[in-house]
Amino acid sequence: MTSLLGPITATGLCLVIMVWLLVGHRGKGTLAEQHKDHHTAWWMLLFGLFAQGAGQAFEAPKVVGDSLTNAMNQQFNAGAGATALILVIVLFGTKPRVWKDVVVGATLPAAALASGSILCLPFTVIGSFLHGLVGA
Repeated sequence: MTSLLGPITATGLCLVIMVWLLVGHRGKGTLAEQHKDHHTAWWMLLFGLFAQGAGQAFEAPKVVGDSLTNAMNQQFNAGAGATALILVIVLFGTKPRVWKDVVVGATLPAAALASGSILCLPFTVIGSFLHGLVGA
């Protein structure tokens, strides 16, 4: 598939998001002037969404999300929905911190999709739209 920008794979899009965040967070140009700490969470949600289909290069968020969901189920019998809700609370209910937002934001889509509940609906709809838009 191709897009308006040329061929873009899910792996390529994950790389673009990573560079965007690094330049936005650590850079000194116009992108860095526009980047706020709370933006990291939203970008990492997109990263985690595209990492679901990126293959082996970016499978870590999916593996972490699935492992966290399994651990919560085995240890606490909490359920996949509770795991996703806990991640939402940690991501948006605490003060923005870059590394917390990177880890939790990239992991949340996998946990939400594993729950199969209404929590996965935004990721399914937005993911389908963005995958069709960019061709990844």
